[in-house]
Amino acid sequence: DMPKPCYTWEELAQHNTPQDAFIAVHGKVYDVTKFLDQHPGGRDQLLIGIGRDVSMVFDSYHKDSTLTSKLEQFYVGDLATNELPVFPEKSEFYKTLKKAVYSHFTTTKQDPKTAPWMFVRYFFIVSTFIASFIGQMYFGSNLALSLLCTCILGACGALIGLLPMHDTSHYSITHNPTVWKVVGLLHDYLNGCSSFVWAHQHTFGHHPYTNIDDADPDIMTASKEVPDIRRIKERQTWFARYVGQHIYVPILYSLLSIKTRLQDFTILFVIRKDGAIRINAIPPHELAIILSGKVFFFLYRLYLPTYFLPLWQVLLGFMLSDFVSSIYLALAFQCSHVVGEVQFPLPDKDGKVNMDWAEMQIVTTVDYATSSWFWTVFTGSLNHQTAHHLFPGVCQFYYPQITPIIAATCKQFGVQYNFQPTFGKALASHINYLRELGDNTFKAKAQ
Repeated sequence: DMPKPCYTWEELAQHNTPQDAFIAVHGKVYDVTKFLDQHPGGRDQLLIGIGRDVSMVFDSYHKDSTLTSKLEQFYVGDLATNELPVFPEKSEFYKTLKKAVYSHFTTTKQDPKTAPWMFVRYFFIVSTFIASFIGQMYFGSNLALSLLCTCILGACGALIGLLPMHDTSHYSITHNPTVWKVVGLLHDYLNGCSSFVWAHQHTFGHHPYTNIDDADPDIMTASKEVPDIRRIKERQTWFARYVGQHIYVPILYSLLSIKTRLQDFTILFVIRKDGAIRINAIPPHELAIILSGKVFFFLYRLYLPTYFLPLWQVLLGFMLSDFVSSIYLALAFQCSHVVGEVQFPLPDKDGKVNMDWAEMQIVTTVDYATSSWFWTVFTGSLNHQTAHHLFPGVCQFYYPQITPIIAATCKQFGVQYNFQPTFGKALASHINYLRELGDNTFKAKAQ
């Protein structure tokens, strides 16, 4: 056979259209143009990944055998350079862990993506969302009751993000791409935020490169020498403005929702990137969803209520609802990754991370209150964050089953499993971390 060509990451990036679709997995380049419509996970999911190295995303959602049984027939060359950090081959730890988790589902005869109870939760959340939206207008003459409804509305908006939207962005509920798309639209139309942008930031950014500076969009800050709103990494230059950030930053989290809605436009139409994650050409149907979602959100959340309530009350209720949903979401996520117990790994000069990807997920994450039904349900199982990061394609309903398997495997291989017994302690850890970084007194773990 003739030797296969080598591609730089820049050359790979040019093959990012439905008519010319390449991906890279573990140093090999594959032409998946003819596979787009055959992909069991759906065409849209694969289109987000084309033109880039999707090694860790691929490993997260597929069994090891998929590489040889499905992809090898599309092999066209090798990847010579890297755009983003790369990891060593799977360690014995990761192989053992994957085998143990998949064996659990085989032995218990459970499908890791099938959990009918999740749809009951979705229905309850959306029903309560709609009822509270109507309630803010129905009880309009009673300001206290009307604003209470907006608070419930905000909490349900956060839960839409933590359950149906989050599950569908990880393809973890059913095996049906149509279900993922339809249920995921709740985020676009009810929350006014793009699920398309979220997939880039979260599924293709945060998850593969957790807590890696200049790769994970969730910890992107201004350049080291420029003041940012917050200091969450020792690499950031310290400025006096950070003193007291443990007080003002949690308050600023209340702006998360409005920031996300506006940021959708700049990411998609101005900078064409979400942090380090490039945005491919937006498919027409995705563009229609993005724009109609924004219009629908404005009409139903801000325009329609003015027929029943004075404008000042509509705006006050909107701001209160956004405050609740933003704080709810921000703290649920931040308590797992932006704390003193975790590491912020740095690649070497060649972009290589000196630890196995699965081990990196463990040391960059903290679980909390994993035995609590309340926190499991009302954080969308983010209290089982380690299980979620290692097995994002498994429905969150099953995380309480696989968390003990992960903890036991960590103990077997001597990998530090981070855990806080309560949400309160996890929250205190996040606040304390902000305080120490703000005061410039934090002593980092060995990275």
